[in-house]
Amino acid sequence: MKIATLQFSPQLGPVDENIARADSILSSCSDSLHELDLLVLPELAFTGYNHPSLQSITPYLEPTAAGPSTRWAIRTARRLGCLVTVGYPELFSPTPPPPSTLKPTMLNLGPEPETYYSLTAYNSTVTLNPRGEIVAHYRKTHLYYTDEVWAQESPDGFTTTALNFPPRERTSAHADAESLRAGVVTHTTTQAICMDLNPRHFIPCPPPSALCKHVLATKTTLLVLSTAWLTHLPSSALLSQPAEFDMDTLAYWCNALEPLIDGDREVICVFANRCGEEAGRVVPNVLAKEEDEEERDGDGAGVRYAGSSWIGKVGGGKGKLVVGGILGRSEEAVLVVEV
Repeated sequence: MKIATLQFSPQLGPVDENIARADSILSSCSDSLHELDLLVLPELAFTGYNHPSLQSITPYLEPTAAGPSTRWAIRTARRLGCLVTVGYPELFSPTPPPPSTLKPTMLNLGPEPETYYSLTAYNSTVTLNPRGEIVAHYRKTHLYYTDEVWAQESPDGFTTTALNFPPRERTSAHADAESLRAGVVTHTTTQAICMDLNPRHFIPCPPPSALCKHVLATKTTLLVLSTAWLTHLPSSALLSQPAEFDMDTLAYWCNALEPLIDGDREVICVFANRCGEEAGRVVPNVLAKEEDEEERDGDGAGVRYAGSSWIGKVGGGKGKLVVGGILGRSEEAVLVVEV
């Protein structure tokens, strides 16, 4: 399989400009995308992530698999002849959710938590095939505190989909249906979004995590994670060494995947993160030691993203972890890996 991630730095809000930036990066490496099987974009790829409130993100909510992000994915999947996964903020219903669905652990950002939400929205990903058909749709299960101001947890939890990857002969106009079907590769695929890799609300639990349990129980062979994963490296480090990956972040990811690394079944992993910075509330540091917080976060408000998107394989015996390719912490680029 030939898999790619598009890592870039979308700005908070201007969807058209963010889409144009993504298209420009893809165009700059068009030769390497020949016979691509899967392209994965980050969480909330075209709207930006660090929206401070429901009011802030409401203008950018998109109807379920029918907004600008999905339309872009349809065009791109058809043009590249591959599957495309993109993260977007989903407007599921213009009416508020039932009070019973609001979890007591959600942030109380209003006088009454059950009246704060004026609509039902999810942090979602959608996957399109080369014919522009929706083949998977996933809603984030474990919300981060930034999501909790506007999104609901997925009512379905983690889900798994059998994704069919077209054969390399798909570009041939003369291939008959039988020969095309013979080359199809099917992967049992679990899609997740960022915080899903962690325990719900960071409440400690013995391994494996809920996501790893799901991957192991469903015999998943492809794990796709769209993220907006943060770093607490200072801006100066991000700018001075943009091509260096964030070692702390990679180590954190690998530690979270340890039950899969130690497993007998090989799992292809695709971690599609974003890079860059956004203004707004500073997110609590869950990676750095408390005493390092002031030193590492002292160069300005806002959030910074870890980049370091990677593609590889884990498991298959003997604690195997193979990183097939990884991007730098501030690189805007496409990572293409044969797995």
